[in-house]
Amino acid sequence: MISSAELLIIKSYIRSKKKDSFLKIISVFSFLGIAIGVATLIIVMSVMNGFRAELFDKLLKFNPHIIVQSISNEELSIPKITEFFNERKIEVKSIRKVIKAQGLLVTERSNSGIGIIGINKEDLAKEEFIKEFSGYEKGSVIIGSALADKLGIKQNSKISVLSANNISTPFGKVPQQFTFKVASTFSSGVSELDYNYIFIPYNDALDFIKKNKNLISVDIKIKDVNNVDLYKKELEKNFQNYYFTTWIDNNKTFFDALLVERNVMFIILTLIIIVAAFNIVTGMTILVKNKTKEIAIFNTLGMSKFSISKIFFIMGSFIGITGTIFGVVLGIVFAHNIEAIRQFVSYVFQVRVFPPEIYFLSKMPSLIDYKSVLIICFFSVLITFFASLYPAISASKLNPIKGLKYD
Repeated sequence: MISSAELLIIKSYIRSKKKDSFLKIISVFSFLGIAIGVATLIIVMSVMNGFRAELFDKLLKFNPHIIVQSISNEELSIPKITEFFNERKIEVKSIRKVIKAQGLLVTERSNSGIGIIGINKEDLAKEEFIKEFSGYEKGSVIIGSALADKLGIKQNSKISVLSANNISTPFGKVPQQFTFKVASTFSSGVSELDYNYIFIPYNDALDFIKKNKNLISVDIKIKDVNNVDLYKKELEKNFQNYYFTTWIDNNKTFFDALLVERNVMFIILTLIIIVAAFNIVTGMTILVKNKTKEIAIFNTLGMSKFSISKIFFIMGSFIGITGTIFGVVLGIVFAHNIEAIRQFVSYVFQVRVFPPEIYFLSKMPSLIDYKSVLIICFFSVLITFFASLYPAISASKLNPIKGLKYD
């Protein structure tokens, strides 16, 4: 508890006098340093959370959550897999048989290596980013919009795709070539996918791979994407002739890199708060030095060392807590309006901030995680508490005789 005398002394010290103007400047810089550090942490963490959430959302729209492949020559059975999920009351959004292969797309302008996905029209219609597939039939193809623009391909154009399968000719073995008509284009929202994939009918894909069963898989999308590892283990126990991978397995390196980057950024930006906390140490040490005579008088009047240390500790902590609160408000407001701020900066300075072709997103994302905000507040206040300890202890150890010796 704070006594009325301690509270009176704290208030008088906070209202700095003219002779303490230098001390006031240090306190203001300490306050601003902590506020800017906290705000920067919240903004950066919010942008990274938003980037991660947006990218994962787009990746999960395109990529299956669980992929099933046959280890032996056993045929993949969709009814058996469906029965497994139904028995455990796991909600399945879609389950379909697909073919995934690699090929070389050849046009008059240029050539490009591509990923080929063979899928039935009924299953393709369930894809959220496929808007137009009316011409999707035998001998047709749906191509990524970015890839089509890159190679100058238009709707109803003819394209050639070279397979990895070789055919014998009088001139030796050459790659097998297939010709398709472009039915339409798709845009998934992730430029990496739009540049590298095409869809062809399932039966055409069977001819393309010469019915190689190793390239046939069952793609499953479920509602609870966060527990795919648990479901994978259960599937492996029940289907020993099948091989299972999840969206986490296929993107593990990428996810780990994002996590490491997020943690490193948190540590680096926390240093801003620590630097600001050193200003608190400096300011409070100067205050203790300036108030040596008054501290000695307090001791003479019977004030305990604990009360004296409490006064200076509370003053240092007050700067840290108010700076943290201001930083939280500033950071949340900035994070909520970051896209508008990005557009304003781009317009005023005529520079491209957050270009979509690099970050795969059309606008700067932001997702405020209030749990992270609380953690940032905790560390900020904890750092300022530690910064306030040294000056507070120094004040309590002052000798009243030396403090009044020359007065």
